Amino acid sequence: MAHQPGAVFTKEVFEDRGASLDDEPRRVHVRLMHRIHTCRTAVVRWFHAQRLGLWMVLVTMLLSHSRHRADKGAELQAIKRQVSTMDDYHITIVTTAALPWMTGTAVNPLLRAAHLARAGKRVTLSVPWLHPTEQGLIFPGGRRFESPVGQEAFIRSWLADRAGVKANFKLTFYPARYNKFHRSILPLGDITRFFDETECDICVLEEPEHLTWYHRGPNWRHRYKLVVGIVHTNYLYYALTMPGGGHIQAALLKPLNILLTAAYCDKVIKLSEALQPFPRAVVCNVHGVRSEFIDIGRRASAPYHRFRKGAYFLGKVLWAKGYDFLIDYLARQREQAERAGQPLLHIDVYGGGEDLHAVRAAAAAARLDLTFHAGIDHASSALREYKVFINPSVSEVLSTATAEALAMGKFVVLKRHPSNAFFFKFANALPFETPDEFLDALTAALASQPAPLTLEERRALSWEGATDRFVDALSNCSVREMLPTLADHTARWVHHGVHNAGYLSDAFRFVSGGGPISKQTWMGASRFAAAPPTEIVEHSVAYSPGVWRDAA
Repeated sequence: MAHQPGAVFTKEVFEDRGASLDDEPRRVHVRLMHRIHTCRTAVVRWFHAQRLGLWMVLVTMLLSHSRHRADKGAELQAIKRQVSTMDDYHITIVTTAALPWMTGTAVNPLLRAAHLARAGKRVTLSVPWLHPTEQGLIFPGGRRFESPVGQEAFIRSWLADRAGVKANFKLTFYPARYNKFHRSILPLGDITRFFDETECDICVLEEPEHLTWYHRGPNWRHRYKLVVGIVHTNYLYYALTMPGGGHIQAALLKPLNILLTAAYCDKVIKLSEALQPFPRAVVCNVHGVRSEFIDIGRRASAPYHRFRKGAYFLGKVLWAKGYDFLIDYLARQREQAERAGQPLLHIDVYGGGEDLHAVRAAAAAARLDLTFHAGIDHASSALREYKVFINPSVSEVLSTATAEALAMGKFVVLKRHPSNAFFFKFANALPFETPDEFLDALTAALASQPAPLTLEERRALSWEGATDRFVDALSNCSVREMLPTLADHTARWVHHGVHNAGYLSDAFRFVSGGGPISKQTWMGASRFAAAPPTEIVEHSVAYSPGVWRDAA
């Protein structure tokens, strides 16, 4: 008797196959197969019973998607028309860091907000509020602010004194925590509720993947007519270089970043091609340099001006910044110099970092003429006399220090790499690929004078030029291209469900590296519905204090 699909495994069926139920292993096998068959039958019957309900869910999803797609199309048409005709509209900029932490995601969004406001736009800049104890971990000199009012006063003072910009824009704070392991700030809870409901035109997410990894609020694309993500950081590179499991983390992070930017962004701006692929993305440098760098370069272009010092490098002392390349190149020059009886090339290094001692030891072992100095502001008078800036790094997305050096009228010796493509058009940029090309470029730069910056080059490096490029990127968006797809909505539904499942979501955030923002179920209590960022952060620290307690 042949066994038919779906038939029950009985003693007769089994013995017909030439086996005996007296054989204990075979009896276990029969019981196992019977249970599998029973479960499979139950699942099939459940799906048959729920068929109408599942179809209703599917139809509801499709109708919801179609409605949102139609509404979004109308909103995109309206905001695109406002941007193109230079009509009045509001821009909300959300970033992942704030001064006095001197990092790119604190400085560049602040300058973007200020220059957009100066151009006549209504602007709100939203920055993270950290607990004072966590502020002391990252702010220079362990500086702390007891309230957002004090930090806002510092930010506006720096903007006026150091950047030379006075602009009328609103500055708000959202609750956040510092993740010591990843050395980054993560938003805490639903941060969209800290924005004015009447401000719903354009939202700029600075580092959109970073802001949405643990987002648990409404869809940014529903909250605003147009959501633009500006990608600053090559997180895949940092994941690859992390100790233990870096390749696994990078392999998981890449598709996650794609799904989240697709779910939450209408348009993505990549600062360079050094970044991973993103949906609906364009490559455009929308960053500039402070006006003081342009002024320094203008004075350096005077006919009587001469640089009195040679080459330098400015940046965090991390191997990822290209110090291994620099040491290899200079070791090659030392060998050549010793054979020819010539002096070693001298380079001054400004900066500090976790790898300072290791880099210094490697330079000493290679017998190089490198002098290490403490970190310093690039606009400092101590750096203005250097003629050549060296940038061997390939981990950057777009080097701010390179742009600043060019603006100051210096030569820049830089790697021929996608992250540096924006700078290749400048007369004083000297790209290289091989160690010999590096040494040739550096030697030629030290023996000559940089060309004065042209008006076009100054404009391209300025924040005025960056603002023009940003507005052009908004104007050139295609409405059809930006419409949400069913895949976008599905990614959003899944992500929202994962982060709104109570204690299960807390566990997921903990396992996935959320650290101090893992526990969020307590935020569902009614007492926190209208709580300010300071109160939410205080309670979060009470629930998850261990992250900073050991370092405090």
